[in-house]
Parts: sequence; structure tokens; C-alpha cells
Amino acid sequence: MTAPWVTVTVFDALPLAEIVRGRLVAEGVPCALADRSLLSIGIVAGGLELQVPESELERARTILAQDFSGELDQEF
Repeated sequence: MTAPWVTVTVFDALPLAEIVRGRLVAEGVPCALADRSLLSIGIVAGGLELQVPESELERARTILAQDFSGELDQEF
């Protein structure tokens, strides 16, 4: 039996949802975006749920709570 998937958070914009999903994928956390909207016609009215297996929920939350903004090289 596979573990149930649970929602970590809900997004109202696809670009941010994909960035956050990519962060989890990079850390090896299986995840998926569940479409609660009419995205096929360009409307994200119901939101996009970022879901992970229940067994990975705390790990996903820990990863997403990290702030990496200070690691950017500010010299352009």
C-alpha cells in the first residue's frame, strides 16, 4: 500500500508553484502539483496544491522554511 499524499501549500500562480516544486525535487522529495483550477484554459481560480507523500511532509516543510536569499552573490 502506498502512503497517501498530502497538501503542503496552495499557490495561485503557476510560476511560483513550479519554483517551489523544483526546490523539493532538487532535494529528492517526491512531489506533484494537483490542479484545483481551470488551468487548461489559463485560469488558476481554485489554486494549485503542492502535494508530497505524507511520510515526506515534515521534510518538505523544513526544506521550504530555509531561506537561501543571503547566499546570492550581490556583485553583478
